[in-house]
Amino acid sequence: MADSRSKTRLLAVTVVLLAVVGYMIYSSAGSTVAYFKDINEVTADSTYVGKTVKVGGLVLKDSVEKDGKTVTFKIYEKDRKNSQITVVYSGQLPSQFGGDVEAIVDGKLVSQERIEADRLVTKCPSKYEGEMKEEKGKTDE
Repeated sequence: MADSRSKTRLLAVTVVLLAVVGYMIYSSAGSTVAYFKDINEVTADSTYVGKTVKVGGLVLKDSVEKDGKTVTFKIYEKDRKNSQITVVYSGQLPSQFGGDVEAIVDGKLVSQERIEADRLVTKCPSKYEGEMKEEKGKTDE
């Protein structure tokens, strides 16, 4: 009988510990997960403000401004040049960064017109053609 109680207690403690660990993982991941969105989507919906988002587009020519380590630029959707968002990034610029280069940024949407990016990735168009659309399809499901 004592052996049965010990097993029951052990099982109960294990379940509680797993629940606590699961909750901690869920709650910490929720604030840092970035969902791939269209520029038009995040600029039109104020519920994204303050959240981490991932957007991609082409770097607008002549929009790049450097101030020390901080770079400010605009990206736009390939088929909708009027759908733009300003990106502020403080970090190492990829070697292929420049006008009309495809870029993906992760960061906090601080307003409907501006992202403070933590991560910036550029793509070589011939090597990664279509990958941005594939990635968007995976994360929107």
